[in-house]
Amino acid sequence: MTCKPIVLALLAAVLIQLDSSASVTVTIPKAEFDREFLLQTSYQLAGSREDFGTSRSRIVTFERRGRALRMVETHRGTGLPDRVLADVPIRGETDRTLAVDFNAGFDRVFRQEDRTGEDYNGRSEDEDYSFIPLTDRRLLKVSRDGPMLVLEQHGRDEDGGPIVVHYYLRPYRHNGEFEPFELDNLDDFGFYETYPRRVSARVVLYAMKFASHRPIVFALSADIPAVYREAVRDGVRYWNKALEKPLLRVVDAPTGVTAPSHEYNVIQWIPEADRASTSHIQSDPLTGEILHASIFLRPQMSEEGNLDQRNDRWRSVVAHEVGHALGLRHNFAQGPATTVMNYFPYRETVRIGNDVIESGRDALEYDRKVIRYVYLGKPLDRETLPAFCTDHQAGCAPFSALSAGQSVR
Repeated sequence: MTCKPIVLALLAAVLIQLDSSASVTVTIPKAEFDREFLLQTSYQLAGSREDFGTSRSRIVTFERRGRALRMVETHRGTGLPDRVLADVPIRGETDRTLAVDFNAGFDRVFRQEDRTGEDYNGRSEDEDYSFIPLTDRRLLKVSRDGPMLVLEQHGRDEDGGPIVVHYYLRPYRHNGEFEPFELDNLDDFGFYETYPRRVSARVVLYAMKFASHRPIVFALSADIPAVYREAVRDGVRYWNKALEKPLLRVVDAPTGVTAPSHEYNVIQWIPEADRASTSHIQSDPLTGEILHASIFLRPQMSEEGNLDQRNDRWRSVVAHEVGHALGLRHNFAQGPATTVMNYFPYRETVRIGNDVIESGRDALEYDRKVIRYVYLGKPLDRETLPAFCTDHQAGCAPFSALSAGQSVR
């Protein structure tokens, strides 16, 4: 077949060629490898309740090793050894460029997800490199967004089931306008955290959060039913009430854009799935700045009641999932409802959706105080902050808040 090269740019020219065997080579100037890159990976497993996942974001470099380009995770002076993640075959070479086969080199997906918390594994710097092996691999899509190389790979997992893997690879640049927020503990409130890393002889974990100096935009997928779209928008905008600032925006996703997306934080309708609605985030592993978010809504989350009740339910569900997308952890503390980040029985979610999210009332107290503290640097009085407990803390369980007759505040 005739090759039709596509010119991309990974800071400089990158050439993509599809040959008759359907293998894809990416031609990159040699000078581009003398720098750090950010690699972010997400994947979809067919036929699994855990049907979407993220892999831990990593800072990597590339080193020439004979006829392969070795991808190495760098740990930025933490004392941990660098680790080889992949050997990418070199298929061609000129004086200035290398043609590499990412499909052949990217033969596994690491299981450790991108978000974590110290209640998961403490503050240990130990890393988990267990992986899903990939067979029957084909690199079906290659594109770029500015300096970012975007790859979509199809293959089979260890059980022979289909898997789709999405890779975002771009030169690593720290966002100088983003201010990391260090978390000392999870005693009073909770955000997802970066993995522990040693900085100036101490272990540091940063809250995962978006930058607050520019709008945070969520895009609604085209297949969200029209009767629910405004309720979904209300769920997103709830956090503007909490922030007391219109930081979040809601738009309609362009035609063909679905989650995951390297361009948009997509809220995706998944009618065929059998699990609860979920959200996933990917961040800068050194600072905690959230760079990508995907939210998946399952219609079985709101099948009871009339249309008004279903819409109120969706307001609560979406506010909860957007809270996760902003970095917030669950808060399963008992007592009056002070947050949308708990799990509530259906009747209570409808009540919160109607009485708090759709109405002109203020956001719930915990949400309001915590999000403004972490995102905007507003003062936080821990003595008056509502109670908090989260997933893996002792004695903390969902559905314990807002028993019959209690109020929301």
